[in-house]
Amino acid sequence: MRGRWANLALVVLVPAAALSGVGLFLVGSGPVWLVAVLHAGLGLGPLALVPWKKPVVQRGLRRMRHGRTTSLVLTWVLLAAVLSGLLHLVGLTGQWLAVTTMQLHVTAGVLAAVITVVHAVQRPVRVRRPDWGRRTLLRTGGVAVVAAGLGVGAITTGAALARAGGRRSTGSFRLDDDEVPVTQWFLDTVPTVDPQAWRLTVVSPLGEHRLSLADLAGGDEMTAALDCTGGWWAEPTWAGTRLVRLLPDIDRELSVVVTSSTGYARRLPLSDDLLLATSMGGSPLTAGHGAPVRLVVPGRRGYHWVKWVERVEVVAGAWWAQPPLPLR
Repeated sequence: MRGRWANLALVVLVPAAALSGVGLFLVGSGPVWLVAVLHAGLGLGPLALVPWKKPVVQRGLRRMRHGRTTSLVLTWVLLAAVLSGLLHLVGLTGQWLAVTTMQLHVTAGVLAAVITVVHAVQRPVRVRRPDWGRRTLLRTGGVAVVAAGLGVGAITTGAALARAGGRRSTGSFRLDDDEVPVTQWFLDTVPTVDPQAWRLTVVSPLGEHRLSLADLAGGDEMTAALDCTGGWWAEPTWAGTRLVRLLPDIDRELSVVVTSSTGYARRLPLSDDLLLATSMGGSPLTAGHGAPVRLVVPGRRGYHWVKWVERVEVVAGAWWAQPPLPLR
């Protein structure tokens, strides 16, 4: 009974932890700490199941049944996800390594969720009427309290170890503003763009027009935090032209699709905060940082900050009518 309950709890906890991690990627401002605590609690929840899960694992190893390999792999992947998450939390980000602790944490977390589902299919656990009994509910409540305590403790410890102002609620650590790494989303690569030949295509209900780099020297500046899903953030000053200057008579209820020369695109609400930046920290953008023009989107995670902008198109409909995370 207890072993079955532990298996059922694991099937719920691991995918839920992965989904809450996705939530941290989606939320860049507001009460992010609530999502962070939820993710920490769900991620550390399997540790609270060890007293009930350990006998199940030991029996499985002795019997050498089908699914043993999956169980072992899941155990190691879960340990990797928890350990890498804790290392990042206390500031050991591994930025100097080929794979950072955040990258390892995300990879292990996704694999753990997939393997958990596969394991559940291989060795399904049927929910029975006694599973909803008083003892089970009390045990579940106890595990939830322990998991929540572990989550709050982990977040509190990480915050205490971080230097003042050095950590955001998303878990990202502060980098110097002149040390912004060159990163891009998955398979995107740094293109070669001739700034002299480059033109920005702007499409709206009023028509289509093309602008040169000189047309974007609007003199607008803003200091905005670039919070990367890789686990770091920086807050340099960006300069260029606010997007609304190019679309002065367009209804603010509409959305804009901003597209890179690589084909990468994000759909966003048309607001006064969107900046087409041509410089960062007082210097022209480099190719790796999005030259000749990149989008600055305050309050949103880095994957919304489209680099190498080539096209801006005003479209009808809600900005969220797109995949929550880029698919390329």
